[in-house]
Amino acid sequence: MAEDIVTSIASLIQEGLLKPIGRQLRFLVHFNKNVQDLREQVDKLESVKYKVQLSIDTAKRKGEHIKLEAEKWLTDAEMVTEDARNLEDDVQKRCFNGWCPDWSSRFWLSKELSRNSIIISELHEDGNFDEVSYPVLSPRMESLPSRDFQTFESTKSAMNQIFELLKSDDSHTVCVYGMGGIGKTTLVKEVGKKAKEEKLFDEVVTAVVSQALDLIKIQGELADALGLEFKRKTVTGRASQLCERLKMEKRILIILDDVWKILDLAAIGIPLGIDHRGCKILLTTRLEHVCNVMGGQASKLRLNILDEQESWALFRSNAGSIIDSPAVNAEAREVAKKCGGLPLTLVTVGKALIDKDLDGWQEAAKQLREHKPTNIQDMDASIFACLKLSSDYLQGEEITLTFLLCCLFPEDCDIELEYLARLGMGQGCFKDVTTIDEARRRVRTLINCLKSSSLLMESDKCQGCVKIHDLCRAFAISITCTDQYQFMVKSGAGLRNWPKKDTFERCAVISLMANYISDLPVGLECPRLHTLLLGSNHGLKVFPDSFFEGMKALRVLDVGGVSQIFYNHTLHVTPLPASIQLLADLRMLHLHHRKLGDISILGKLKRLEILSLFASYIKELPKEIGELKSLRLLDLTYCRSLKKIPPNLISGLSGLEELYMRGSFQQWEVCGTTKERSIASLTEFKSLPCLAILHIEILNSQCLPKDFLLPTLLRFQIYIGAKLSFTVFTRKLKFDYPTSKKLELKGIDSPIPVGIKELLERTEDLSLICLEEGSCNILPHVGSGGFNALVSLSVRNCFEFECITNTIQRVHVVAFPNLETLHLSQLSSLRLLCIGTLPRGSFRKLKALTVEYCGRLSTLFPANMLQMLQNLERVRISWCREMQEVFQLGGILMGEECNMLLSTFRVLQLNALPQLGYVWKGLKPHLSFHNLEVFEIESCNRLRNLFQPSMAQSLSKLEYFKILDCAELEQIVAEEDEENHEPSINQADKPCLSLPKLKVLEVKGCEKLRTLFSVSTAQSLLQLKQVKISGSKELKEIISSKEGELPAVHKIVLPQLSCLKLKSLPVFESFCKGNIPFEWPSLEKVVLKKCPKMTSFAVAASDVVNHTPKLKRVRVDGKIIDYCTDLNMAINHLFKGKETELDMKATSSENVVDS
Repeated sequence: MAEDIVTSIASLIQEGLLKPIGRQLRFLVHFNKNVQDLREQVDKLESVKYKVQLSIDTAKRKGEHIKLEAEKWLTDAEMVTEDARNLEDDVQKRCFNGWCPDWSSRFWLSKELSRNSIIISELHEDGNFDEVSYPVLSPRMESLPSRDFQTFESTKSAMNQIFELLKSDDSHTVCVYGMGGIGKTTLVKEVGKKAKEEKLFDEVVTAVVSQALDLIKIQGELADALGLEFKRKTVTGRASQLCERLKMEKRILIILDDVWKILDLAAIGIPLGIDHRGCKILLTTRLEHVCNVMGGQASKLRLNILDEQESWALFRSNAGSIIDSPAVNAEAREVAKKCGGLPLTLVTVGKALIDKDLDGWQEAAKQLREHKPTNIQDMDASIFACLKLSSDYLQGEEITLTFLLCCLFPEDCDIELEYLARLGMGQGCFKDVTTIDEARRRVRTLINCLKSSSLLMESDKCQGCVKIHDLCRAFAISITCTDQYQFMVKSGAGLRNWPKKDTFERCAVISLMANYISDLPVGLECPRLHTLLLGSNHGLKVFPDSFFEGMKALRVLDVGGVSQIFYNHTLHVTPLPASIQLLADLRMLHLHHRKLGDISILGKLKRLEILSLFASYIKELPKEIGELKSLRLLDLTYCRSLKKIPPNLISGLSGLEELYMRGSFQQWEVCGTTKERSIASLTEFKSLPCLAILHIEILNSQCLPKDFLLPTLLRFQIYIGAKLSFTVFTRKLKFDYPTSKKLELKGIDSPIPVGIKELLERTEDLSLICLEEGSCNILPHVGSGGFNALVSLSVRNCFEFECITNTIQRVHVVAFPNLETLHLSQLSSLRLLCIGTLPRGSFRKLKALTVEYCGRLSTLFPANMLQMLQNLERVRISWCREMQEVFQLGGILMGEECNMLLSTFRVLQLNALPQLGYVWKGLKPHLSFHNLEVFEIESCNRLRNLFQPSMAQSLSKLEYFKILDCAELEQIVAEEDEENHEPSINQADKPCLSLPKLKVLEVKGCEKLRTLFSVSTAQSLLQLKQVKISGSKELKEIISSKEGELPAVHKIVLPQLSCLKLKSLPVFESFCKGNIPFEWPSLEKVVLKKCPKMTSFAVAASDVVNHTPKLKRVRVDGKIIDYCTDLNMAINHLFKGKETELDMKATSSENVVDS
């Protein structure tokens, strides 16, 4: 019995005591192992962190939106890594060679090491992101500008009819038809914009169809608008993927513009009818027949020409007030009448005659009376006459030729100005132009003139591009077919074979771009041909050896391939035909997107000025290219496979003005080596006396010579230590050329090489990324000259940076005197922007500052620095966990300069600052914020108020005010100024917050707010349009009814308020509980959700019979109340259950989504 008891006790001791003791002893025994494990885990995390950061950098470069979870993971990883480093420092301090004399320290450290290893291991697994960003969407319909859109009775009527048809369940397709130039495209774009604004659809997307039907192009445009990346290549596969994506949208409007024949919507991937009842189609066409064949549920609407009164109004708005003068009025009315009521011709002709005298108007009227064009397909004679008049008023041959060049591109194409400049330069269109860059400027000037004449328009998708209306294009093509020009334009016409024609001997220009021609004819005789454009022909892989024999006058040749979705190394090799060497007068040659073999034959084109191998597969640049002494522009952008450039080839191009090598050759010769050079060296650039524009990547900073000055450079983009990521190679490859002097340094060792420091003093746009150990600041460590040329500065992932400038280290130059934008991100050691006293004039032009993920920065603007910032406009701070105050104002000396502080300040955005206690600390009563327009603050949980009383009346321009998730916020305006702890005895003496320009107010998740504004503030809200308040647990009213704050006010009118949304307010009772009547003459939308205590909308009754005349419905917790005439009665009826007879109709609304 005794033995059993002893055995049981021993067992209990073993199970209950020894195991816990063993677990604790393990920390002492495995101390060294835990140290090693933590180091290994940190190394692994650093590797994952680098990959995630690289992906984020690449996504930002592409302009994509970074996912919040990826940014949060990176922040967590940085914090955990920093904690691990601090722990390792403790180990080094307390222990020697793994032995801690203090057993307590050994136990604690080992336990922390083990805990940190587990945390890092879990974080390591969470860092395996498939994607870190959202793709860039095409501009949303509601964000597009409404160019030249004017509302007339006819357009109002048409828009209303379209809206009614779109709302109807009986119609899934609305067809708008009418003659060319009548304004169909402009109208449906405006419809799409308003439909999205009014929440009729969740998404509105558009695609241009055109005469040459291209399903892949249509699918691509719709996918771009939806942010969809196709994984499949066939039309059928893409259609299936697009269909699934469209079904994700509950309500979507698809605009298909310029339809010429029946469309198989299923082949595109558009679901309709029972497949997706929320999908509606709005299409435009010139042909009524197209409307008739679109199916039984298609409705059609004819768009008619403007009547005489509307035509005159549109014409007058473009021609100017001179047409009202008696001398001109009669002629002007005749001209307007000849425009036939078409918006296109009314606008173009009006703008063409805007500055003409009576003689000019009489001549215009005469031309329109007499001109009778013939054989112009798809164009009315009067339209042609009007466009001819507009083109005749173009000043000079250059602008006319530039306009005609725009017709060489496919219909609805985005025309790149860079290509136009090269095309015009190659043809010799520009007089007195001596450089490529001068030609580029000339083209921009001419294009602006053409846009102002409405013969061209800005692209709404691509920056640096223009578009030409299909009528203007047809007109231009008709002009180029005459004997004067002799163009043959068949671009984008869907051709599969070379066009049939008796002879090409008279042709001067042939454009067959963007077709499907795979075979070229032999024996063509084109003695006058100077321009041949064959780019983007699907299937064109081989050129007959003798193809160019009959084209010896060629000056411009484009035989580029088709841009690939992915960079394709398996492209068919396109050998250059032997006859290309006969083109002795060739000036421009484009060989884009080709897999090229030996191109040494190009060395025989001695007059060649522009050579572009953009995104082509080429392994070596042959030495013969160095013989092109006339070459001005060499474009090797995205030639990723280019591994060798022979030495002295670049230096041999003595006439070179522009060199583009982004994403191309990077293996430059290292400077200082004594062996004979086998590859190109950067020192060769010093032998190029005309070099003005340079775009290159240099992986090894040691390749940079010490005297890399290149004084002739006007613009450059130089990336040192930064390799272009493969993910940049997408189907959106396009021209990307320097617009300033930009330098990016990534992973550069300290000290900074001398050659880089020489460049720094000329740089206007500087990016510093992941600078290695030893770089603690920019001035003086990176450079010591003050950076006088710098306009934009970005510093990211430089973990040892403690400040931006340090004047304690005997550097007293004026710092960054021309800097306008500053972006600081992931600087974990940054404690201050500036250490020491800055010389006067430093940062004097700084306008915008962004700071994110700088974990040790506690004060953004100390008083001594703030006095320098006389032009500060925008500040954005996010994810800085130690930030305690933004503006430190207490140490500012009073005087004239003090009154100017922050006088230009317009935008303040604060996000995720958990320790922020003050936005402005030590506020001076003389400071004014009268230009502040935007104030957004989110997740700043220590803040108790936002404004001091002395600021209250200086916010006269605040327009957008958002407060999100500030859990401790109690007041918008504090009871008393921070430095005046005596509360005001008389509330009437307290400065009143005045917001006369406020348009949008949003408050969310502010749990301690009980009210927002006083009655006096409410009286100032004359521009307020939208109010959204949600998730505030203690909010009882919006306008305070506190005793002593209710002045003698007859009523309060909020004249502009149109939308009010109140959600999740558990104790909310009323808009205002005080006995003050309110009127809302513009209120159209009210949404109330989860406001169980709300017994009335406003306590006091208004003396106006209907105080919400525009309000047609109220949405309350899944119910819609229609036709309510008294909002208070409606709220009482719902929440108090009074049996009041209201003239209303309650309808179930479970399918209505609160928006």
